[in-house]
Amino acid sequence: MREENQAEGAAQKGPSETGRFTRAFALAGTVVLLALLVVAYVPGTATSAALHGTNHAMTRTVVTAVPADSGSTALQLGVTANPGTICAYQETSCAAGVGLSRVTLSANAGGAGYLSWPKVQVAFVIETTDYDGVYDPSAGDAGTDPCAATTGTVCEESNGVPFFVAHAQDIANAISAANPHSQVSFALVDYFATLDYPFDDGDGSEYHVDIQQFVPAQNFGSSVLTTFQASVLAGGWVYGDSDMSDNQLHSSMITAMYGTIIGSGLTWDEGTHHVVVWMGSTAPRDPNYRENYAVSAADAALFCGSSCYPSTCEPSYTFLDGTSPNCEGWVKSQDGNVNDSIAMLAKTAPTCTESIGAVCTVDTIDLWTTPTDPLSKGWPAGRTNGGPGGSLVVANVQHVLLAGCDMAAATGGTWDGPAFFTCPNGQQGTLQYVLHGPATKPNLNNPTLLQAFRQVGFGPVLETQVASGSNRPIFTFVPFGNIQLAPKASLDAAQQCVRNGIFLKTCGAPQPFTFAGTHYLGWNWSTNKSENTMFVGDSWSAEFNVMATGGPFKTVPVDACTTAQCKAGGSTSINGLYTSASFVPFSNNSIVTESFPLATLNVQLTPGLGPVGGAPPPPPPTPPPFPIAAPAALPVVQQIGIGNNVGVANISLQAAAAGFLGAGFVRVQMKNRPIAMRIAAKSGGSQNSKFDAALRKGDSGIGKFE
Repeated sequence: MREENQAEGAAQKGPSETGRFTRAFALAGTVVLLALLVVAYVPGTATSAALHGTNHAMTRTVVTAVPADSGSTALQLGVTANPGTICAYQETSCAAGVGLSRVTLSANAGGAGYLSWPKVQVAFVIETTDYDGVYDPSAGDAGTDPCAATTGTVCEESNGVPFFVAHAQDIANAISAANPHSQVSFALVDYFATLDYPFDDGDGSEYHVDIQQFVPAQNFGSSVLTTFQASVLAGGWVYGDSDMSDNQLHSSMITAMYGTIIGSGLTWDEGTHHVVVWMGSTAPRDPNYRENYAVSAADAALFCGSSCYPSTCEPSYTFLDGTSPNCEGWVKSQDGNVNDSIAMLAKTAPTCTESIGAVCTVDTIDLWTTPTDPLSKGWPAGRTNGGPGGSLVVANVQHVLLAGCDMAAATGGTWDGPAFFTCPNGQQGTLQYVLHGPATKPNLNNPTLLQAFRQVGFGPVLETQVASGSNRPIFTFVPFGNIQLAPKASLDAAQQCVRNGIFLKTCGAPQPFTFAGTHYLGWNWSTNKSENTMFVGDSWSAEFNVMATGGPFKTVPVDACTTAQCKAGGSTSINGLYTSASFVPFSNNSIVTESFPLATLNVQLTPGLGPVGGAPPPPPPTPPPFPIAAPAALPVVQQIGIGNNVGVANISLQAAAAGFLGAGFVRVQMKNRPIAMRIAAKSGGSQNSKFDAALRKGDSGIGKFE
């Protein structure tokens, strides 16, 4: 445990503006070298293929509707009604012969979508060397650092670790906010030591799990305080006995990353994408990133001799869940086995291959501090090829920064670091130096570091998300006019959700709703709220029966809808409701509601049934004592043209009584002799018409027509 430092040192001054400007020139000569050292990795994206197929679990054929006039760029919507002609009142005695029509709604996810992961687990791997912000001045070992003896902090010490502890909740919130379409949870690992190492006194940890269970974003801040700060930092901001007798340029980052990726002590979930976020300022023990301690402020720097280039072999480490190979590489193997590197482990470890992304993504953040700044005062002057800007110093810094660049590029992650440095693949650093301040009361603000965490990437995207559910059903069917849902016994509803050719068992069944007297149905893509999201290639359809409870007896709208086609066809919304898809598109966080297009039905009147709806007509007025002309006839349900042979029994004359005369007879004006014949035949009398009274006796004619 550390001893409390009772005296607070004055905060050291940061690098001058001139120094920052000069860094660009100090590193310019190494650009060609950097290009040769790193080959940029350009990750691809994998998206679900377009889906086609029939739900073999359903006995009927599902008709895919043409998504005409849906107006949606995220979901292509369609609706059909089959058969297209039905009898009213669920009767079957009209010409159509059926009383129900089967409506099919369909939605296919297409368009550009939005690239993201549905669920992500993020494991932070935090380095705790003295320059990372946890230097313990009370240990009494300042080495040859020019600042430690006078200020209580080492030169250009980052405030990275204190900032992370103080703002863990802000960091989790920032990552979640930057990825609003992913459900993100977090775990934490820390490390720093290189045990049995010439420049390490052996009092640190090579791999330590702080937060084992991945916790939701809202719980991460408190979890960091009660684990990492309480136990590792003893409730404060320094790592006890972290001083210049500990490693500074190399660390056990290969061991820490190996344990994190295989999930030793962590609860990686196969149903998530796995992301590792590393923060530190050292190089891995790998021959491609070797460090020269002779130019450092370490205790042994002045007499290390030939061992100033220490071993670049990471010793084997035994974890709870396995043992790492001896001399594991960083992005390339050291032992001839291509799988023996951290970059390859991120593609081959079961925890990665069995995750939904089939790989692990590694994001790296190199803190701005002495090991990453070639012009820092922390490089003691007077050393051969050392001191600020010395050739060995520049090489040391390059190896630290390139290691971070290489790992991010090899796994599809992001890199961030000092603003003066750019990775060979073009990722440019954004971090500005921030003064650490006194050891026991450090400066806890670092805006550019918070932004770096906000911008960590989740790597190559598995799927393209299009639409997610909200606080209402994604799909809604609202019938229009006298087209109504069939009764429950004959509704015969069915639905299917297809992804990658697989029919999902979680496809949501229809739910009945009633609003202001309107009965309608609603569906979700999934009964599991966390999976209620459609991706490119997903297809959804639903089937159910509707009926006609009345006229008009012609072609009528089936669904309430609001497109231009709907309005032209006579449909509109009902009390604000209409057949629609309501979802959160992945271009923003606002709910979007898209109308389905119009479907129509031809409704036929059943013979013998009058039109439904409304009270019967009032009785006719008392007839006057003298003949009056019959009023104009009201519109009949079925138009009769000249030449049609139609039985009187099939004609509905709602206002016929208005033409009856008080004398008790009916004056019928006929324009067609066959009608008169049929009237006579139905009455059972002679086929001679009353209008034949003027004929001479014995004439066999059956009527004259006016």
